[in-house]
Amino acid sequence: MKQPNKTSRGLFSVIAGLAFILFSCSTLPTTPAPWDASPAAIRQVFPDEDYIAQRGRGTTRELAEADGATAIAKFFNTQISSSLSISEQYLEQNGNVQSSVEMNSETFVQSQMNLIGIRYASDAYFNNRQKEWVTVAYINRAEAWQIYGPRFKQQAESFHRLFEAAEKENDPLKKTLRYIGAQNYARLPDFQNSDSLGQLLYPARMNTDFGPVRAEIAALTQKIDNSRRNSAVFIDCPIDFENLVSNAFSSRFTAFGFPVTHSRTDAAAVCQITVEEGFQQRELGIFYFPSLQAVITGSSGTLFSYSAEAERASAVTPDVAKRRAYQSLADQVNKTFSLEVNTF
Repeated sequence: MKQPNKTSRGLFSVIAGLAFILFSCSTLPTTPAPWDASPAAIRQVFPDEDYIAQRGRGTTRELAEADGATAIAKFFNTQISSSLSISEQYLEQNGNVQSSVEMNSETFVQSQMNLIGIRYASDAYFNNRQKEWVTVAYINRAEAWQIYGPRFKQQAESFHRLFEAAEKENDPLKKTLRYIGAQNYARLPDFQNSDSLGQLLYPARMNTDFGPVRAEIAALTQKIDNSRRNSAVFIDCPIDFENLVSNAFSSRFTAFGFPVTHSRTDAAAVCQITVEEGFQQRELGIFYFPSLQAVITGSSGTLFSYSAEAERASAVTPDVAKRRAYQSLADQVNKTFSLEVNTF
């Protein structure tokens, strides 16, 4: 029998390959799924109250699914970033609020999506006209909440403990600082991202399960303002020069919202300041190595303390050297004292 030549065998391979491709294409699902029958059909098959769903497209089914997952992540990230940038400006550094929010929320969203998990439509299909796969990536809200709810509950309980401690505190200044501590916790990017994601993920359960905590957060600003008004501070600085140190502390307390009183009896707290001048007289002139310690005391005892050191100050004449020393101390107070209060 005559054997087929190489050309015949090659032609047969090409025909067989084309036949396989045509057969494979003919077996692909090409009928549009019900969720893609119209632009609004996806919301009918995946109603908003039960699902978060986004279409995905790609040259393969896997790429289409990845595109859908990316669309869900973008939806979360956009909504969270918008919410935070509108409601809070505390992340502002160098005038760059939005980028900080976006960076934090983007990382957070990705980690939570990996935890919650995304499902994909079982009836994905191949669009012959566009030569691409079309699918739906979706999250079942109720299922996701089983994973997400307990995780946010831990953060909510941590905030509530801080808020409750402030509510039970009797010392006016300490009460205010405890409220501020609770507010600072609620302003942490992780907490705010978690709160915003929970609201997007399952608003009904978020409002039901964490309504009391969210009410506490909403009440903080008013509670802090009311508490501050009852937290007048008396500044006692026996050793000073031209009131430079006293005025620096006064301006810091005022900037932080605490009234400063000239009457010790009317004060809720006393800021007792001890200055060490570090005076030295040398052949080259007068030198000061100033430092100070401030102890803030309320009705319950010592609340917190603060210390500062300034750079060496020197001059030929005593008054000039002393003024430089105290001004340097005052500058240090203006730079750092409010940070000490914030971290209480």
